[in-house]
Amino acid sequence: MAIFKNPNFPVQPQAGVYGWFAEKNDGMRISIYIGMAGQKKSFISKGTLFRGVSELQRNTFTSNSPHYNKLDTDFIVGTAIRFFEGKGYRCVWEHLNDDPSRKLTIVASEKPVLQDIGNARIKDRFRISKEKNHYWQMRKSDEGVREAETEVFSALERTTNLLTNQ
Repeated sequence: MAIFKNPNFPVQPQAGVYGWFAEKNDGMRISIYIGMAGQKKSFISKGTLFRGVSELQRNTFTSNSPHYNKLDTDFIVGTAIRFFEGKGYRCVWEHLNDDPSRKLTIVASEKPVLQDIGNARIKDRFRISKEKNHYWQMRKSDEGVREAETEVFSALERTTNLLTNQ
């Protein structure tokens, strides 16, 4: 089960940058995803911890309105956490910085598996885009979630094989 390394420091909700990492006892650490919270003004502030919990729980399955044919970041990150835990890693969430504008800099230094280093967006191969509009919205079922999870796992398997063969 995932670990929240520093959920109370700083006191939440806190704007800033956070990360998800896969760690092994031998010191190996893989950056999974770097996110941020608090850059946009909101009536109810959602800090870095809120975002991490949302991703761990895979709260949103698809959200690219109006097409709903791509998977949402929450689902992709949460599925990646399940993937790495299934490979024997311990997944750790950590608040990294109080300034959300530092996200791109931190992405560039951490090189997360899921993200394009140039713009910090989730790489297309993990969004599992379908040609049919509303595809994932219509697949909000146990079977659809298993299908999406299998496709994300497959993309992660190919990516992590590339990482280990370098």
